[in-house]
Amino acid sequence: MTANWRVLGSRRRTQLPAVHGVLPRDCVRPALESQVLVVVAPAGYGKTTALAAALTPPHVAWLTLDADDIDPQVLAAGLALAIEALPDGAAVGAVLDAGATPQRLASRVAELLHELGAWLVIDEAQHLTSPLLAPVLRELLDCGSGHVALLSRLPLPLSELAPLEAAGVVTYLSAADLSFTPQEMGTLFALQGLSPSSAELRLAHSLTEGWPIAARFLGQAVVQGRVQLADLRDLDQGQAQLGTLFTYLAQEVLGPLAVPLQALLTRSSVFEELTPDLLEEVLQEPQAAAWLEALSSSGTFLTRAGQGVYRAHPLLRAHLRGLLSPDEAQQISGLGAAYFERTGRPRRALAAHLMAGHTARAAALLEAYGAEWLRLGRVNLVQSSLARLPKGSFTPALQALLGDTLRLSSQYEQALTAYAGADPLSRALGEIQVALDTVQPDHAWAALSAAEQLAAPEQQDLLRRLRAENLLNAGRLMEAVALEPSLAEGIRYALRSGQVEQALALAQSAIAGEQGGARAAQNHRESLLLASFLHSVLGQWEEAAGLAREGLAEGTRLESPFVQALALARLGHAQQVAGAHAEAEANYNAALGLARGVTGRLQVEPLMGLAYLAGARGDHERAARLHAEALAQTGGDQYMAGLLHLTTALGALQGGGAAPAYLDAADAAFAVCGDTLGQTAVALARFASDVAGRASRELAESVLKYPFLLGRASLFSPFQERARRAPVLSRLAAPWPDLHAGLRPLAAALGYSQIPAPQHTPGFEVRAGVLGRAEIVRAGERPAEWSRAKARELLALLVVRAEGLPRVAAQEALFPDAEAGIGERNFRVTLHALTSVLEEGAEGGTFLERGEWLRLRPSPDLRVDLWEAQGHLSAPAGTAGRLDALLRLPERFYDSDLPEVQQAAAAYTAALPEALAEEAQAALSGRDLPSAIRAAERSLSLDPAHEPAARVLMSAHLQRGNAAHAQRVYAALSAALEQLGLSPLPETAALYRALGVGR
Repeated sequence: MTANWRVLGSRRRTQLPAVHGVLPRDCVRPALESQVLVVVAPAGYGKTTALAAALTPPHVAWLTLDADDIDPQVLAAGLALAIEALPDGAAVGAVLDAGATPQRLASRVAELLHELGAWLVIDEAQHLTSPLLAPVLRELLDCGSGHVALLSRLPLPLSELAPLEAAGVVTYLSAADLSFTPQEMGTLFALQGLSPSSAELRLAHSLTEGWPIAARFLGQAVVQGRVQLADLRDLDQGQAQLGTLFTYLAQEVLGPLAVPLQALLTRSSVFEELTPDLLEEVLQEPQAAAWLEALSSSGTFLTRAGQGVYRAHPLLRAHLRGLLSPDEAQQISGLGAAYFERTGRPRRALAAHLMAGHTARAAALLEAYGAEWLRLGRVNLVQSSLARLPKGSFTPALQALLGDTLRLSSQYEQALTAYAGADPLSRALGEIQVALDTVQPDHAWAALSAAEQLAAPEQQDLLRRLRAENLLNAGRLMEAVALEPSLAEGIRYALRSGQVEQALALAQSAIAGEQGGARAAQNHRESLLLASFLHSVLGQWEEAAGLAREGLAEGTRLESPFVQALALARLGHAQQVAGAHAEAEANYNAALGLARGVTGRLQVEPLMGLAYLAGARGDHERAARLHAEALAQTGGDQYMAGLLHLTTALGALQGGGAAPAYLDAADAAFAVCGDTLGQTAVALARFASDVAGRASRELAESVLKYPFLLGRASLFSPFQERARRAPVLSRLAAPWPDLHAGLRPLAAALGYSQIPAPQHTPGFEVRAGVLGRAEIVRAGERPAEWSRAKARELLALLVVRAEGLPRVAAQEALFPDAEAGIGERNFRVTLHALTSVLEEGAEGGTFLERGEWLRLRPSPDLRVDLWEAQGHLSAPAGTAGRLDALLRLPERFYDSDLPEVQQAAAAYTAALPEALAEEAQAALSGRDLPSAIRAAERSLSLDPAHEPAARVLMSAHLQRGNAAHAQRVYAALSAALEQLGLSPLPETAALYRALGVGR
């Protein structure tokens, strides 16, 4: 290039776009880990804003392209100007001053991106598709640890992306990814000073379908008072007028269209979905099929919704309907309604009748089909349709339908009001369903009695089933099953009777049939959330948390605050079991906040969880207040009351207290239900709190039935810590030797090969460490203070001599030059100093065998970091979890004067990079390139001359298309070997030559 290359570029197009008060995009954050990010979406989806907000100077360069950039010289000039924003970026332009080609300039840009780990964002990247730019783009994308983002309005058919896609280093974001979620829209509105209700937020999201520019315009219109969110309930009423946004739509979408296509879009805007048959019959458009296909392929917001079915964006439809006269809109809608009725499509007919003003026929369709639509989950359809009917047209049947709609939307008080306008039987049935849905059995008895008096004989079976379900909700299981035997086969019966594994199996089989698809929320009957609770009871917190998060997503999809609140409470339970108390408390509080707007019964579980956490912290007064508040909301449910009493008692026990009154109340409640698990958990908690008590045989046999109560931290365990549960098992088993065989798996779950003796279960864990520094740490406390430095040396010696050593040998190692008497005295003092720190709070000999032979006693309660590290180092390459464990190991060893410790340190220092190189090779063989790179890089950071690790790293980078990075690895290895007077092995040099690394 010539020396005046700067005149080919524009600094204005290299400016990072200014963004202020922009909503951070959750979809962008994980994509920033990619080497290459490709973002393709039409105008208004916030491509530029999202990237500009996510990336911050000085490690980001920006270039916005235009049509001139199809010339490689112009593109190279723009890249050189853009890269000046990076540290040392000004030097890149020197290669152009020296006459370098655009391809060489791109290579230099890629090298700088790699060196800095920086980003280059190319906006309007649709201009890169010219074949002339392929060599430049190929070099640019080979950026190693750097990053390139391509933002385009149109798909990018770039062959240069193919090898990078195969290597797994390209991430794509589309319009669907960039569309706002309802939660993001809520955050956006909050930034604009708005506080919409959940219903208003759902309406706004439905209106915009998450289109970012539409969401922003809508928020601005509301702030300026031009639109009320409540008025957007039904766009088909044609009342939503967002002038600025619709002007934008007209310019972006309608402007380029031919007049006949504009007319077709406008006249068909009264219909949500378009088909050729509909338009041919109603609009008399013989070319409808061809025109619909042309519109869906032209970049407008007309998209395919199925085979031969198309739909327009709701905002576009609303704008286009505003261009029709009211008479024309009603006429077309009436013709459409007749077409839909004739073709057997009542839902489409309902919408068309409402648009045409045929309210009587619309009401008749709602009475005929409304209940079935609700069963299929079409709650919003029925609710919005009812809202468009004149209040004077509501019949008792429509009042009952309105009540059902509100109940399924978790608006229980409003539902009861609506049911009051229904006929007496429908009103009673509605009140029963509200009580069942909210698990408040005391609220259903009167309505059940009234309905039984009013119902016809053929309806008595239904009422019998409803009464049986209410008995189940009350915890009166035997009475429930006597009325309706089939209840004994259900999830909730199995749960409430203590058949946990059976309940979980039933819940898991039901989950697949509930996720996805149109349906009504089942509230406390949601199988995902029942399974989550059961996993927490079983102590399987990871599974519980995963299912709770799935349930939360499902609750969001179903727009059910009930399900969302319950899911947050169940997530809190999982985190409580995991010991993540801060996260659990946050989710319990979030669940409580949602529940307060729904029903009192829904507040019980989060209040219960908060009571546990308060007790575990030792704040028993707060725990009692929360317990009382929760108990007042149980609504006559004995099982829930028992669970509340037990959990509050377990919180007090975890916090070092006792709560016999709560345990008594829990025992009584579980006795009513016949819940043997609850009763066992109560008895075990009593036993755990009485350290001098003797276990009954009945309790020991019950624990055999529910081993997870001691084998794992679970929702019903007496203690969350393994070390605190171990003494409970030891005391439980001591009087009953004949049960030891059955209890031995429990001991194994706690880390013991046999039932431990009470003196060998101190109730806490100690960690002895020599990696990094010599220290002893009791769980949850700071490292112990050493009274004598020699005690550290003795600890290190005992750690590296895991099999132990004679006392006299240890004394000689620590005091080799001391006279016999003095050496013995000094060693005795040193041994006492070590013992005082190591076994503080435990019986003598728990962790250290003393006498003529000294040895650290292997125990689950004594963790020795070197022993654990040696286990990982000696494991076969590719063992699950080995790589992560190796990456966590420190590189330093305790600096000791003892030869044996020094030898162990040298062996450890040599073994760690070797093991990492083994893992790197295993990952490379398994095509897990990110893991191979992590392992090899860590190995080389410990030993820069480790050739096997370097070969793996070179191969991994070459497979990812990063030739320049592979070259740098070889150069660094050669330099490290040269310092040792060595050169690369023939196989390393051959790899370098055979793969053609050089540029």
